[in-house]
Amino acid sequence: MRDSRRDSEGGLPRVLLIGVDHRCAPIELREKLAYSEDETGELLRSLQESPDITEACLVSTCNRTEIYLLPQHEAEAYRTGFERVFLERASEIEAEGRFYVKRGQEAVRHLFEVASGLQSMVLGEPEILGQVRRSALTAEELEASGTVLRRLMRGAVAAGGRARNDTAIGSGAISFGYAIVDLARSIFSRLDSCSVLLLGAGETARQVARNLLERGARELVVANRGSRRLEEFQQLFPQSRAIPYEDRHQALQASDLVVACTGADQPILYRDDFERAMSSRKARPLLAADLGVPRNLDPAAGDLDNLFLQDVDSLEQLIAQNLRKRRDEIPRVQEILDRELAIFTSWYRGLAAEPLVAQLQKQIEHIRQREVANSRRHFPEETHDNLDRLTRSLVRKILHHPSTHLRSNDSPDYRQLEAVRQLFRLDDD
Repeated sequence: MRDSRRDSEGGLPRVLLIGVDHRCAPIELREKLAYSEDETGELLRSLQESPDITEACLVSTCNRTEIYLLPQHEAEAYRTGFERVFLERASEIEAEGRFYVKRGQEAVRHLFEVASGLQSMVLGEPEILGQVRRSALTAEELEASGTVLRRLMRGAVAAGGRARNDTAIGSGAISFGYAIVDLARSIFSRLDSCSVLLLGAGETARQVARNLLERGARELVVANRGSRRLEEFQQLFPQSRAIPYEDRHQALQASDLVVACTGADQPILYRDDFERAMSSRKARPLLAADLGVPRNLDPAAGDLDNLFLQDVDSLEQLIAQNLRKRRDEIPRVQEILDRELAIFTSWYRGLAAEPLVAQLQKQIEHIRQREVANSRRHFPEETHDNLDRLTRSLVRKILHHPSTHLRSNDSPDYRQLEAVRQLFRLDDD
């Protein structure tokens, strides 16, 4: 009977993947299927109790939830995984097109692409690699992943790391927050010397603040018309400093970067405001990013010396240019994944051949010992040790090439392994 844990086409493990992501499930459904660290532990421990599942690993992020299983019995493992990971939290997932299932090589390739950022909502986004790494460590610590999934997850992390280091798949900003970070770095070199004035406290402002603070902005001053959103903003970013909205003109003079993202229908800072601020700055530049539509910053200020004014259109052009660069890198990333997949395939084929190699070596060694024992009486006693060493060396050299070949990337398929088993009558012991 064929082992359900092996892929009959190409010698890869019969990994089973069940998942949802941003392409097939709306945010309301993904929220229900997002697992915290504690919930992940409980789930993996539950799956370990199933006799139909040999190994398991869960990848859960804001945009995807995927369970990777090494099944003992595939149909039963699928039912168990689908029910416990998905159905128990969101019965509506059964609707057509709400989830996907991949097996064998397709599942392995998908995981490598996830770790490399090719499957992300934002192409090449950097966080996913760390999330896959943490998922792998969690499964290892709970002993939910064994020999195969542990090696598979490590291979995916290695593939993602090489894609990030050896290509430009993650270079260049493709969100407003990162675009502002890149512009600030090009002007000030270091963000830890920058004071930021943020006008607005809504969702866009929060994304910008998160990117700036993660990249080391020295000070974040925030002003907003409404107090409720300002309070919520400070709860999320306690390191920020709130000022009255009316003090924004004064705060502008002490800022290196001002980001405006309010719902105002007219400018909240005019050319005169920028002229006064620039007059007290000497040669110190000011970067002003206007994310408002209608514009929050007076476009007439754009010709002032040392003022770098960017609006939504100019930032979107930068983002579009960077996105094209990332898309151009996809073939190079795919080449890396091909190589990493070949490494994993070679390892797994070697793993599949290992019991056969060990059995072959054991049988040949048994024959050697028997023949040496029968022949010793024909040789002087003082030569017995040399006889033993000589025959061991002969056996080792004879078996070296077959053993290496069976473990290699060019190892035979399972029919050929069975032929070796029959030729040497390895099942007769």
